[in-house]
Amino acid sequence: MNFFFLLSFLLLFGCLKAQSYDIEKLKKQDNSLAKDYYIYRLLEENNLSKQEIQSLHSHIFRYVGKIKTEVEKIVKPKAYINPEFAPCYLYTKENILDANTTCQAIRLNSIAFISSLNTQTRNKLVKKFESKRTDLSNLLLAFNTTNPMAFIVEKEDIAGFLKLYKYFQLKDFELDAQFINKLSKSTAFKEFAQNIILKQESPKLRTSFLQIDSNSTKEETAFYLGVNALVYDREDLAYHFFKRAAHSLQNQNDKDNALFWQWFLKKDPKDLQSLTKSPSINIYTLYARELTNADFPQTINVKPSKEKSTFNMQDPFAWQKLAKDIQNADETKLQKLANEFNTQETLPIYTYILERLSKFKKHYFIMPYFEHIKNYDSARQALILAIARQESRFIPTAISTSYALGMMQFMPFLANHIGKNELKIAQFDQDFMFQPNIAYFFANHHLDYLESRLKSPLFIAYAYNGGIGFTNRMLARKDMFKEGKFEPFLSMELVPYRETRIYGKKVLANYIVYRHLLNDSIKISDIFESAIQNKVKN
Repeated sequence: MNFFFLLSFLLLFGCLKAQSYDIEKLKKQDNSLAKDYYIYRLLEENNLSKQEIQSLHSHIFRYVGKIKTEVEKIVKPKAYINPEFAPCYLYTKENILDANTTCQAIRLNSIAFISSLNTQTRNKLVKKFESKRTDLSNLLLAFNTTNPMAFIVEKEDIAGFLKLYKYFQLKDFELDAQFINKLSKSTAFKEFAQNIILKQESPKLRTSFLQIDSNSTKEETAFYLGVNALVYDREDLAYHFFKRAAHSLQNQNDKDNALFWQWFLKKDPKDLQSLTKSPSINIYTLYARELTNADFPQTINVKPSKEKSTFNMQDPFAWQKLAKDIQNADETKLQKLANEFNTQETLPIYTYILERLSKFKKHYFIMPYFEHIKNYDSARQALILAIARQESRFIPTAISTSYALGMMQFMPFLANHIGKNELKIAQFDQDFMFQPNIAYFFANHHLDYLESRLKSPLFIAYAYNGGIGFTNRMLARKDMFKEGKFEPFLSMELVPYRETRIYGKKVLANYIVYRHLLNDSIKISDIFESAIQNKVKN
């Protein structure tokens, strides 16, 4: 690192001071993610009394995850039981027959409770429920057999099957065509099937999915059944699933993804041409344009009319309030806000509003705060911009639901590790991530680390989102990103975490666009090739 650059950077940190909030000051702020984040900081630092914590509930915007965990370390939650039904829970396996049918039904909602009953009690309960609640009577009878799951499948009881699957945590078994087709029509099947397909476990169950009639499927379910068919090298079946998905999916990116697989499997030039005409910019439309020598897609780099704004871009509360206003604004209000934020200083907010005015049909690829990365090589500039666009749309004070911070959305633990342990910055505070120059600097430092271990920008994107440990474990698998006729595209569909799977594709598309805008174009086909780890080069 250049000595003078480092010196000026450390001087900057010496001038910075993190914003401090006490609980009474926070209570005066509107409930928001910013408020939750600062309450969480006080909780984490043990700066609140038990009495103060007990007074917080009405001030927490999202009582889930980290903040819930911290609160409940001090204030133990009480299990909620509807007072109307509280007496029902006094009945146990010994006296459940003495309860009325309402209380019996409530207690029988628990598979563990049904399992604890003896055969005689279950049979007596079956007589009460067989005409009115076949779901309960089926489960009761199932536990009177040596194989409850086989009984439920024989009865073609979909809800019972899903309950028992979760209860027994069964690993693998076959299902016949009749039952699996009935199961595939249930609303719960999408999550059930995706979970099994992405884990690449349970081969008997995944083989059973090949029996599903593609004509009865749609949207994401059809798409992932197509992916499953590819794993088993059933190209014709996969094609039909992808065709159903492309026809029924609503999101344009998802439609393009399914259409890409249609083209890949049949190589119909019409499918490739359809991808080049898509209004969306994604890895599949970029690849199609490259293969057909079509023009690069049109993007917009906004030039605001004014330089300065009175809006405080370093105030997380100001952004949270404005974001809420933007979210609730009609077209007239959005246009008014766009005029107000049409300045260089508020460029990220301006384009954030313009995206919504265009109903996300226009593609804005801005480069705010570029002066802080102008000395990096163009590939690094493009990668930082690609990540920032996906993470925060360049909003300096963005805060995620997991309290990732700033433009580059650093998790506090990582920001602190880099700031305190690696860069050894005195009095470092994680809130410094709200400063664009610092966010970019930390991103560059972290990308140095990731690029020393991962060679493809796709893998770096996975690691930036899901962590280096997750990415290394995935790449170590024998079935991921290795040579094969569907690679690397099939592995890209099988990335285990949904968020990371989508994130990698979007960052890669951003990266290709920014390389083009920086006059340093790179072929997306070369990146796909680099993502195949054991490819033998000629």
